[in-house]
Amino acid sequence: MNGNQQLLESYFPIASFIAAIIGPQCEVVVHDISDPERSIIFIENGHISGRRVGDASTDLVLKILKAEAYREEQFIANYKASSARGQTFRSSTYFIKNGSGELVGLMCLNIDITHMEVAADWINSILRGGSLTPPAALDAPKEDKPSTEYLQGNVDDLLQHIIQTVLGKISIPADRLSSNEKIEIVKELNEQGVFLLKGGVSKVAAALSISEPTVYRYLQKLK
Repeated sequence: MNGNQQLLESYFPIASFIAAIIGPQCEVVVHDISDPERSIIFIENGHISGRRVGDASTDLVLKILKAEAYREEQFIANYKASSARGQTFRSSTYFIKNGSGELVGLMCLNIDITHMEVAADWINSILRGGSLTPPAALDAPKEDKPSTEYLQGNVDDLLQHIIQTVLGKISIPADRLSSNEKIEIVKELNEQGVFLLKGGVSKVAAALSISEPTVYRYLQKLK
């Protein structure tokens, strides 16, 4: 067992400790970033998202690896995440670094707040009561923060989600895009870490109606 593995395993009891304190609606995951396709090496309360040991990274994990934001920060906290099951989470990620300051893993907390949001709406409706002119503060629409992370353990589904999210920003069918437009899409997908996964090139090629060598050529142009 190497030093990085020992370091990551030292976080297993901490993950269990946190999950025990917060309760069964808190999923705690330890990722080994050396293998993004099977990065989950420990998980507590995995029933919440349906993920298990051996599952893949998330879209946020891939973006962290590409952007290297961990070099300036120790953690990111209290962002919104969603799952394939339609749940909403309040999530936080701690960067696990070795003695040299290199990122070797992540410990992620995902608290399922789906029912809390429903309860908050119900409480607000009671506070408003039957008044025809409710106070402005109670009548204001909820802030709809976009989801920062998609909790999905299947690599193919993760790739599909990222690619479709990027393509969903444009109204032109992929086969009608110009070469320059496709290069820009490949650039964005690269920034999101799609090509860190083995199936990334083939999935992107199929989605953009181009060949795999063309994807590699675009990536070479972007360097």
